[in-house]
Amino acid sequence: MEEALLLIEENQSWIYLVLVVAALAYLRLAVRHYRAFRTSYFGIEKESASSQFARASAMLGLIVSVLVATFLVATFAGPAVPVSSRPTPIPTVSLLTTSVGPTVSPIEASISATPVADVEANSAGCQNTQATLRSPVDNEAIRGTVEVLGAANIPNFAFFKIEYKGLEPDAVWRAVWAGTETVCESGCGESELLGRWDTSLVTPGRYAMRLVVTDASGNAPLPCMITVDILPAAP
Repeated sequence: MEEALLLIEENQSWIYLVLVVAALAYLRLAVRHYRAFRTSYFGIEKESASSQFARASAMLGLIVSVLVATFLVATFAGPAVPVSSRPTPIPTVSLLTTSVGPTVSPIEASISATPVADVEANSAGCQNTQATLRSPVDNEAIRGTVEVLGAANIPNFAFFKIEYKGLEPDAVWRAVWAGTETVCESGCGESELLGRWDTSLVTPGRYAMRLVVTDASGNAPLPCMITVDILPAAP
């Protein structure tokens, strides 16, 4: 159900275009059959024109109903899908920059329903002290609600998000926490709380976990990525 809502939300422009074209076509047919009904002199012609007008009007009404339903889904139902259910794309990788760029849309706009290509877990991004995870650490076993510590304070900061995914080839990144405030402002010498992750909601196993920090231009340094083992909840 959530996949269908996200699909409609993502492709709403094309859906509107197709429905509007169809509505105009059936509106034209309805007008033509109505004029034929008004100008007909014989009963059979009037009956045929009336029947065709009724069919065209019914199809027009159906298309309008679908248009309204699409609008409601794309405007209300789609955005209500939880952030954790939305796959996220890999952010654009760039060097850190101190230049001021245009502001970006709210953090929800950074989360897309399009699956992303699989990548190998790479902890190279964790060397950036301004965008790094310090707890959990790579290959750590975790369970229950985990406090995620680290830093998110790059120049021209916009937002950060914590994500996880399975290690299978078709896995997609899913957000578990996000924020629009910098974390660790004074030199980032110490770990600070980025967020919390309730791992009891995830099937036990081995997962990749990463921190993505994005600036106001929509760019991000290489994400800090680690691998963790989620254990079953304690009895």
